[in-house]
Amino acid sequence: MIFAHGVGERGDLPLPLYLFAWGLGLALVISFFALGVLWTEPRLEKASEGKALASGGGLRAVSIVARTIGFALYALCLAAAFFGTNQPSQNLMPVTFYVVVWVGAQLIGGLIGDVWGLFNPIETLAKGGERFGQIIGRPVGHGPTNWGHWPATIGLLIFLFYELSHPTGARPRTLAWVIGAHAVFTLLMGMAWGADWVREHEPFTVFFAKIGAMAPLFVEDGKLRVRSPISGLARMPVRTGSVALVLTAIGGTSFDGFSESETGRDVFGSFFDWELAAWESIGLIVSIAIAIGLYAIAIAWTNSVTKIGFGRAWREFAPSLVPIAFGYAGAHYFQLFSDEVQSFFFRLSDPFGVGWNVLGVSADSRWLIGTTAVAWIQVGAMLIGHVGGVVVAHDRAVDIFPVGKSLQSQFAMLIVMVAYSSLGLLLLLTA
Repeated sequence: MIFAHGVGERGDLPLPLYLFAWGLGLALVISFFALGVLWTEPRLEKASEGKALASGGGLRAVSIVARTIGFALYALCLAAAFFGTNQPSQNLMPVTFYVVVWVGAQLIGGLIGDVWGLFNPIETLAKGGERFGQIIGRPVGHGPTNWGHWPATIGLLIFLFYELSHPTGARPRTLAWVIGAHAVFTLLMGMAWGADWVREHEPFTVFFAKIGAMAPLFVEDGKLRVRSPISGLARMPVRTGSVALVLTAIGGTSFDGFSESETGRDVFGSFFDWELAAWESIGLIVSIAIAIGLYAIAIAWTNSVTKIGFGRAWREFAPSLVPIAFGYAGAHYFQLFSDEVQSFFFRLSDPFGVGWNVLGVSADSRWLIGTTAVAWIQVGAMLIGHVGGVVVAHDRAVDIFPVGKSLQSQFAMLIVMVAYSSLGLLLLLTA
């Protein structure tokens, strides 16, 4: 089982790479010009309001049950990481952390809604810290407002280092100390600044909320509502560091694919342990820098055409990056998720790796989605992600620019989308 560098092997796309590349590029170009003709005024903002489905006690009861389950699993994983076997393939923590949480919360969150926000044990922990601070008479302060999402970005980068570069990043003991330290830090922040700190600064909470903004289901004012897919991105809050957060995720996924490719194995194959970690960390930073650079090129073009200002354009088109991050996650991690999510139930039945079988599940029964189906789903995720990015960017453009400028301002963004698609397909084929 593969937890760190979680893409696994995938080199059997049902059609040659060049056909997929041409197909994706053509789909992006057609959708771009079709939007220019048919989509002449903003539509996502109005669609994002949605319709109410449920409210009241039933929704609160579901939230309480979900939070209880989430925190119980969180505590069990920490206990298993500290006291169970240190073998990644036999302990509950690695598969939960790297597959169920990191991959599952992205895939399910983008398709359905922010499931991490529903179960979030980190926010539960912060609320406990806030309550304890009140009991001992410490007034709850307000977190710094000028930090934006930079703490979440730094936290996500630290996570990616452990996932993709750290020599023992998949070992339960390593994860125990890292997540244990994060738990203590969360308690202290809850005592000092309240549970709201988590929603603005904790990396998983902030990033998964942005992925969930493209999903049809969401909760607002205590009501469960449904809206058109991706329309929620029109109301996605953009803070200082929001763009860096999403591009860090895109760059991390890209590096994951590259490091598992034949070229990546040639580059890093002669290094070991901390020397390998150092070179892979450099590779991770370079991958993130490439993702940032491509977006910066598109924004520079938009600014040159519209004179809107680079900083404002940088923020205005940030939501268009979220579908790309989701598409990359689906393309590169769906096989891992489909193959390994069942391992979660095996490990949950024996969380400490000591031979239990509490749930009575059989580790010998494997249900795998066929490789051709997986490949089509992966390519489809990339297509949906990039076309979704084009739609969101176009909707923002027609909202803030005159009709003639709105399409012209997005030419570079279209080229960048094609570049992202081609790069993603290349990594998908060679991983």
